Amino acid sequence: MSQNILNTRNWYDDLCEYYNVSPQEALTLGTRASGRKPSLPKSNTTHAVSNMTFEDIWESKQRETIDSVFQFYKDQGAWSAFRQVVRHKDMIQLHVNLLSQTVRDNSTFCEYGCGVAPFSYTLLSGIDKDTKLNICISDVDCEHFTFGKWRLEKLIKDRNLSNVNLEAKEVLVDSLPSYSNKIDTVFIFEVLEHVPSPVDTLKNIEIQMNPNGLICENFIYHNHSDDDDPGCDLKSAALERDSYYNLLSNDFTLRAGPTPLQGPNETRIWQKNT
Repeated sequence: MSQNILNTRNWYDDLCEYYNVSPQEALTLGTRASGRKPSLPKSNTTHAVSNMTFEDIWESKQRETIDSVFQFYKDQGAWSAFRQVVRHKDMIQLHVNLLSQTVRDNSTFCEYGCGVAPFSYTLLSGIDKDTKLNICISDVDCEHFTFGKWRLEKLIKDRNLSNVNLEAKEVLVDSLPSYSNKIDTVFIFEVLEHVPSPVDTLKNIEIQMNPNGLICENFIYHNHSDDDDPGCDLKSAALERDSYYNLLSNDFTLRAGPTPLQGPNETRIWQKNT
């Protein structure tokens, strides 16, 4: 990957164009801090959200069903679009390190629960123009997924990446995505704690992977008590954590990173056994 290409792109350019904000506004809107009630702009694909903290939005919604959890991601407007871009702007070296270990030319790369698709964006910012890749991204139907897809399409067009195919598949309440190509590399970063069933998610991904394919994953662990509201972390996900890692350990070999017990919140690379 070319670090020179990465250095020529401003992290805020796409946010400024899509939401008609200044670079400083993009930084302010995306910087995480307790109690903030920013005026998030509308776009062609979402409504404005004003005078509410992220926690206010979460608390205002009924979340007794998976449908209502999915609806929450629509109702938050551009919150996560700004938050994720700002969070990942200082993580480029991590992106490059992980991608350089896992992605090869003429392969299929999948970013699951992608949000604004930060790893796909870094990958497409740094590859040579003649590189052949299939890029698959998936998330629930919400603004950060819509924005993420738009900025990848824009990047592919701007860099004239004619050998790159982009496939965006929604995660639905009653079904998980099916991709057109067998997957060689999967990134599932800071998302498993938010999915209804990490085990079902892994099974859906595994069956679509090529032999010896790679999974780069983490599963953020928070020590909530039974009475705590875990926020966007779903209790159903936490309850499946052990089962998820048992399945992963049975069907994959750990190639990089600490074991889940040694580093519960660290990022790991696993290789499919067959």
